[in-house]
Amino acid sequence: MYYYLVNRQTRKVVSFILKVVSDKNHFFFWLFVRFVSATLPLVTIYQFSHVVKLVENQTPVNLVLWAVFLIFVIRIIDNFLRLRSISKLEKAISDISFNIHNFFLSDLKTETTEERHAIVQAIRNFADASSVTLNLIKQPGIDSLVSLIFVPSILFFLDFQIFIITVVSILIYYFIDHYTTQRYAQLKDIQNTKTEAYYAKLVEDNDFELEQATYSRHFKRLTHWSFIEWFSLQNTAVLFYSLSLFSLIHLISQGNRDISNLVLVMGYVSQVQVFLNSFSQIQDSLADMFVGLEHLAKNQSVAAIDLDDLI
Repeated sequence: MYYYLVNRQTRKVVSFILKVVSDKNHFFFWLFVRFVSATLPLVTIYQFSHVVKLVENQTPVNLVLWAVFLIFVIRIIDNFLRLRSISKLEKAISDISFNIHNFFLSDLKTETTEERHAIVQAIRNFADASSVTLNLIKQPGIDSLVSLIFVPSILFFLDFQIFIITVVSILIYYFIDHYTTQRYAQLKDIQNTKTEAYYAKLVEDNDFELEQATYSRHFKRLTHWSFIEWFSLQNTAVLFYSLSLFSLIHLISQGNRDISNLVLVMGYVSQVQVFLNSFSQIQDSLADMFVGLEHLAKNQSVAAIDLDDLI
């Protein structure tokens, strides 16, 4: 159910986040700059393989040094754009987190202080999940988007066999992630409930051992599932990475490829692995956001959002 909710409500939560994004932070401008910076490592992969090819062909040293200098220039530009955009986005994300708190707390009405503490913790859960998600999108999420857009097309022209292996790996990875995220969201929903109960009791009463024990038990379940999830996903990525590498080595042994081609293709395949890992991180973080937002929408004391608008 929760994974269905996650997939269905992406537009709703994105729309909500857009409501609290401050225009003065130029958030989307710096996202675009970050996108441009994320394309430069793809250029560097090609440049590096080109240097290897020059060395293989025993090209004069001055030409090799010139190619290395171009890599240096691109890396400097990459560092400037990436670090500048990241620092600006971090400030914008911090402001967004405060805006989320202000949005929900502006019209909060509760009957008891314990109830208020529980709701405030629910708001913190959602705000923290939003900050984590936006920071993941900032890096490495933008890099992953660039990889998704450009790398499959590049591999299609470079090596069709590796392109097929890569597409299959993405599909299998996605289906595993589909199931594991569904289960993760269910456990996260329980964990958020226990977190709210624990902090409400902690502030109001010294007798919070029961809530603490319950919190710890459910957190252990959540971390155990995270291990299962990431163990399955990482090993899937390693399997297809190894298949791609073996395929290229086999072609090299037959004289159909050279080392520079292996460096080039595997460089782009590695970028796909970065995308897959980031995709899963963002999926889990989005699940945190959706669960947190649903908790707030179900609470009658929070008048800022309506549950009917989210379901």
